[in-house]
Amino acid sequence: MPDERAVELRIHGVSGGEAEELLDVEPAMRISGDGLAGFFRWRRKPDTELEDDVPREIFAWGNLTSGRASRALWLLLLPFMLVNIAYWMRPGRPGDRPGPVRRLADTGYGLAVRLLALSLTMLLTLAAAGVGMDLIGWQCSGYAEQCAELRPLLGFLSAPESPVATPGWALVIGALLPLVVIALLWRLSRRTESVYEVVEPPYKPVHHPKAPLSDPEFWHNSRTMGRLRSAHIAAAVAAVTTLLLAPALGYDRAVGSPVLGTTLSVLVALTFTGSTLSVLVPGTDPRWNGYADAICRVLRNLALFLLAVTLLYVLVPRPGWEATGRLPGFGVGLNALFAAQCALGVLLLVSAIVLYRGGRAHADIPLRGMAGPAAAALGTLLGGVLTAAVVYQSAGMLGGCYYPGAKATGCIELHAPGGFAWLQLAFTMEAVIALVAGAVLWIWMHNRTRREVDVVAALYQRDPRERRTRELAKARAFGSLTETLPAVLAAFLLPVVALIVLVLYSAVTGRLSVAPEAVDGPFMAVSGATGWIQGTVAAMVTVGSWLGGLFLVALVAIGGSAYRNRPTRQVVGVLWDIGTFWPRAAHPLAPPSYAERAVPQLVARVAGKTGRGIGVVLSGHSQGSVLAAATAWQLPARCRSHVVLLTHGSPLYRLYARYFPAYFGPRALGDLYARVDYWRNLWRATDAIGGPIEVERDAEEGATAFVGFAEPLPDPRHFDPGEGEALRPPVLGHSFYTRDPAYTEAALAAVRRVARAPEVERLPRPVGSVVTADPAHRGADVEQEDQ
Repeated sequence: MPDERAVELRIHGVSGGEAEELLDVEPAMRISGDGLAGFFRWRRKPDTELEDDVPREIFAWGNLTSGRASRALWLLLLPFMLVNIAYWMRPGRPGDRPGPVRRLADTGYGLAVRLLALSLTMLLTLAAAGVGMDLIGWQCSGYAEQCAELRPLLGFLSAPESPVATPGWALVIGALLPLVVIALLWRLSRRTESVYEVVEPPYKPVHHPKAPLSDPEFWHNSRTMGRLRSAHIAAAVAAVTTLLLAPALGYDRAVGSPVLGTTLSVLVALTFTGSTLSVLVPGTDPRWNGYADAICRVLRNLALFLLAVTLLYVLVPRPGWEATGRLPGFGVGLNALFAAQCALGVLLLVSAIVLYRGGRAHADIPLRGMAGPAAAALGTLLGGVLTAAVVYQSAGMLGGCYYPGAKATGCIELHAPGGFAWLQLAFTMEAVIALVAGAVLWIWMHNRTRREVDVVAALYQRDPRERRTRELAKARAFGSLTETLPAVLAAFLLPVVALIVLVLYSAVTGRLSVAPEAVDGPFMAVSGATGWIQGTVAAMVTVGSWLGGLFLVALVAIGGSAYRNRPTRQVVGVLWDIGTFWPRAAHPLAPPSYAERAVPQLVARVAGKTGRGIGVVLSGHSQGSVLAAATAWQLPARCRSHVVLLTHGSPLYRLYARYFPAYFGPRALGDLYARVDYWRNLWRATDAIGGPIEVERDAEEGATAFVGFAEPLPDPRHFDPGEGEALRPPVLGHSFYTRDPAYTEAALAAVRRVARAPEVERLPRPVGSVVTADPAHRGADVEQEDQ
């Protein structure tokens, strides 16, 4: 519009909403009451503008995460997402010049996370191979007529008269399942790449080391992700090829003709090693990253070629070759993978400790900088639990031995590797921890509510014994619930520690084992020890095998519900709104980063407006404030005097600065403060996500100040019903900041700073006093409101 003086550009938060609702452009507006009964007037043009010629725009990005129902199935990729987030959670202070020890620790942190991400891809591949190749292609076919009678659909693999009832054909057909899974992940990653990743803009931001998100290449991750994707696909294909080779090569060695099989196994091992090493390339240098990308493509194509040759090799007739026991090499490979994950976890932990002790971004970092290793450990454990559930429940359903005494009915014994049983044990521990944590949080909420009653009574000048007072106190207690997240996260790590202790005890003493019991099929039992420890472990493993299956079914059910139910789809989308903000720098097969599409698109819009002299009020709610901050970091320098940042319900400090200190710490946020003409932040004590924002100023190293306001907005603004109301005003918490009078005041002040009309007086930039990062000072408002 040629007559625009400025524009209010709103960016919504998690789960989004309809554009018309966010714009407030419905023909009728409610002026009092609620959705059941209220008073309405026709909306006028001034009702949708802050001032004359200052229109309102909405950047609606919700469909990037929750628009299509099929994206709800990304729930199954939750472990990939957790490990990818851990890559960005490393402790550190941006802008520092680290010494050789910290540089080595930083490199070790990145390498450990990327290798853990690769191990999760391998774990998913082994789960599919465990069902298709081990249970169906090898164990079931080994039962011949018995398997054909019990499962007629699998009779063509085991019936003696079937032309494909040989170990070679059964393995090849069983390998189709893991290969289909690999192909689906490959296809999904390539399809989302074309939708989410955009071309580079013609202008560049001013990059500063203390603000990593100001790097011009930060949101252009296609080359690195493409290289990692090729490496993961190559490694997964090599794993399937190895499982095909192992039994055939074992037979050839027994008969004295192992040359071809040995040659293939060496080539496959070299391909797998090369793919693993290529994951370790940092990818920061475009030239080296280009070379690594070309090498990974070659390795991927070589892995596919070796797979084709191996398929032919396995199909060669071998007289007397029979499938007996479990699939050779499967259990050994799984145990080696678990051992590698433990070693990588130790490396990640040590690297995080060094980074945290070497340079802290601020004093509020949770878990002493161990949040990243905790997220990686939980993602790895969750991936192991899901894969174990798939294999064990498949063994029970295929063999029929999924309840005590089933063997008497003629079921067949299909066994899963014992390594999966330890994961089922850990999942039972996690379930117990979840119940205990829920009870502790309930007690904590009760005690916190009692303390908040006096605060609410003083704030509204009311009797603390009133029911309404307690309701508001409970809302304020819920708003502080986020502060318990580090303790909850630490509690969920206890099963990991217990699992390591039990495994070490079993390995050293040999008095404790977890293995499939022949009588009860997939049910787990223990042998080699006596006493209550052994009995407790046996019971917990049995419970875990069912809990894991139920958890997997619940994820699939939620995904299926999201196909038909938009509210469910939006709830699922909330998880991805928070977890998929970051680029896929560690796991290329994780759900895609919507910010790689949203941030460049926002930058192009804001840069275009300001280039024509139109001011922009960049207004972000919740996760939208994170997108607004990322946009401001990417704007060219000419935009600074034309952009105002208005955040409300923002997790920039409460979540992002604390859990991602190397990218959103006070120093980085201080750089952001200097990149816009003006910044105002609104928050409520009843909001469990948003909060005050501390930024570091250059005037004094380590000194911080609040982005006004330091005090929360009252919520609700009035204790009793207003004029024309029959109900008391509700607690808004994290919602509807734009309907608060404080938002209108802040937005008007912002417009008057950047509107291009010459008659509007330009207000001076608020300086504010600087305070130290002392919790005792956090109630002080260090920036004055505009007069």
